[in-house]
Amino acid sequence: MEQSYTHETLYNTMHVSHIAYRGKNQGMAMACEWLHLLRDRRGERHDPWSSTSISVVEVGCGNGKLCNFLTGLGIDITGVDIFDNEIIYNRSAYKFIQHDLMTTPYPFKDNEFDYCISFDVLEHLPEENIAPALREMARISRGIIVAVSCTGGPPLHLTVKEPGWWLDQLTTHCKDFSWRLLRNFERIMKDGDSKGKPVSMPDVRPFTKGELITYAPLFYGKRGVKDES
Repeated sequence: MEQSYTHETLYNTMHVSHIAYRGKNQGMAMACEWLHLLRDRRGERHDPWSSTSISVVEVGCGNGKLCNFLTGLGIDITGVDIFDNEIIYNRSAYKFIQHDLMTTPYPFKDNEFDYCISFDVLEHLPEENIAPALREMARISRGIIVAVSCTGGPPLHLTVKEPGWWLDQLTTHCKDFSWRLLRNFERIMKDGDSKGKPVSMPDVRPFTKGELITYAPLFYGKRGVKDES
């Protein structure tokens, strides 16, 4: 008899059973692309050697490696995830709240955080839960940095869309945020080369079936800011 998994059970099984999954962290892999954007409420770039602290919530913190890293930079970090197994992950270095991202509202006050960050998470939610999740991320923060995977499929990736679709969702459900695409991450198969070739492309280019291996756009949004370099 074939065993049936809920999305939560499958996700928890990945964390417990797969060492590679426990070690991988997209936020860490992309840190150099977005870390310089973190600024305090006066607009000054965050300096880990200064007394000025900023608050960040990572929605879907997974193994917590990024939370640990940001704690070391003097950032007041809170991690949120549906999976909490203290035997697998030590959460003691940062604040952690166990919460299902498909359940709203999130357990935070309006504008509680300077930034809400989320990397390789939203595509794991069903499509009907994307809009509520984005509205909550906008409600609890003043700035949002998010990366999503645009490839893959069930049972892990439940919402697989082109980057332009995600940008439409961001601008629709985080209406007082100004958005820009930071960077595209992509590997395309070429002439049977299994390693692929790193390239970038516009966020609305149609996908060619069988061409893409991985693709992830990185978006940055700030409340009430036209643009920020």
